[in-house]
Amino acid sequence: MQKERVFKKRYVLVPALFVVLMIAWVIHFLTFPVGHDLYKTVKVNNLVTLYVTQASAGAMTSFSYHYYLYDATKSEADFMAHIDDQRAFMVTSDSKATATANNDHLYLRVRGDIYSFDNGSYKVIVHLDAAPY
Repeated sequence: MQKERVFKKRYVLVPALFVVLMIAWVIHFLTFPVGHDLYKTVKVNNLVTLYVTQASAGAMTSFSYHYYLYDATKSEADFMAHIDDQRAFMVTSDSKATATANNDHLYLRVRGDIYSFDNGSYKVIVHLDAAPY
């Protein structure tokens, strides 16, 4: 009786391998790259420019549109080079959202889903007119 094993190696190795694969899968999708293409630009004033990017996370997801306020003295290429360092103040599914600028005010009209919106401290005042479809 003393020569009998209490457990076999395969009963420990199979669940351990499964846990390692699950951790690798989660890490892969947490760091999954999102591709951004410049969709539209709107000059708000001489300090800030609005950049809208079309983001795609792959073939199984629909496009989302990310809105950024960025320094107007810098170029589009500089913005695209540093897009991973920027935080979008609005993310929406509406490809036909309109953005107009007037006297340091930015007027956004969105008809669709808004995934996130932050009217933080910017050099412009952002007005949002939103409705679901």
